[in-house]
Amino acid sequence: MVEEHGTRVAAADPLVAGQSWLPEPNGNERLVEAWRSVGLASVTRNAPDSLAATWGPLVTHTLRARVCGDDPAGALGALLDRWEETVTERGKDKALSVTWPSRDTAAVGALIRHAYTPVVAIAARRAGTPIPPHDPGGCRIRRAKPSDLDAMNELYQGLIAYDGQFTWLTARPNTPVRTREHLAELLGYRDSWCWVAELSGEVVGILTVEPPAQTRWISPLVNAAPVAYLGVMYADPSIRGRGVGAALAATAHKHLDAAGVALTLLHHSIPNPLSSPFWARQGYRPVYTQWGRHLAPM
Repeated sequence: MVEEHGTRVAAADPLVAGQSWLPEPNGNERLVEAWRSVGLASVTRNAPDSLAATWGPLVTHTLRARVCGDDPAGALGALLDRWEETVTERGKDKALSVTWPSRDTAAVGALIRHAYTPVVAIAARRAGTPIPPHDPGGCRIRRAKPSDLDAMNELYQGLIAYDGQFTWLTARPNTPVRTREHLAELLGYRDSWCWVAELSGEVVGILTVEPPAQTRWISPLVNAAPVAYLGVMYADPSIRGRGVGAALAATAHKHLDAAGVALTLLHHSIPNPLSSPFWARQGYRPVYTQWGRHLAPM
C-alpha cells in the first residue's frame, strides 16, 4: 500500500521524497488504518513562549497519510474519518493538520470535503532558475551585520502581523524576544546568509537564509541536495511595490547559485495575496501544501 502511494506521488512530482515508507510509530505517534489507507497520527504541543508557538496553534494534531487504489480521495476520506474520531480535544488554539504533496491532486477533494483549507505552501527553487529583472528602487542591498539586529527584528514583526491576519500564525507576547534570538543566531554564523535593503541609512527590507549545514530539519522532504532554506523576506509597506523584495531575492539567489546550493525551500502563507505571485515570479513552485482546520471550541 505505502509503496503504491509512493509510486503515484513520484509520478506526479519526482522532487517529493519519503512517500514510499512510514517509520515505526514512536512514543508520540500511533498508527491509523482505514480502507486502502494508513497513516501516522501525532500531536505537537508548543509552549506559549516558544518561537514555534508563533508559527501555528499551540496544539496541532497531525496526520501523515498514505493512500492507494483507484480512488485516492475515497481512501483519504476514510482515513480522515477514522483519525478524526480519535481526536477528542476541542478549544481555542487547537487544530488538525495534514501536509500533502501539492501535485498529487487526486486525493485533495477529501480534504476539502472535510473542511480543511490550504494554509501554507512549502515551495522550491532549483539552482540556475533564471533571475527576473530587478531594480532596488533606490535602495542599497547589502549583507546584514549584527548592528542591524534591532531593525531586522522590527521588520520581522511586520511580517508576522501581516500573515497573522490569515489565522494560522499568531503573534504571542514573547514573539519579539524569540524572533530576535533567531535572527541573532543567523547573524552569528561565520558566513551569515542574511541581507538587508537600506534607504537613506535606514533598513527597510530583510531576507534571511539558513545554509545547508542548518537545514537538516527540512532537507529530507525533497530529492535534492544540498538544500538551503529561505526563512524571512519582508519589505516595509512604505517602499513596497518599488522592486525591493525582488532585488533582495535576486541578491540571495545569485549567492546561493554560486555557492552550489541545488535547491532552496521556503514556507509561505497561501491566503496571503502577495506571497504566491511574488515567489512564483522568483522561480518557486509548491512542493507540499499544509492543509489545516481549527478545532471548534467545546
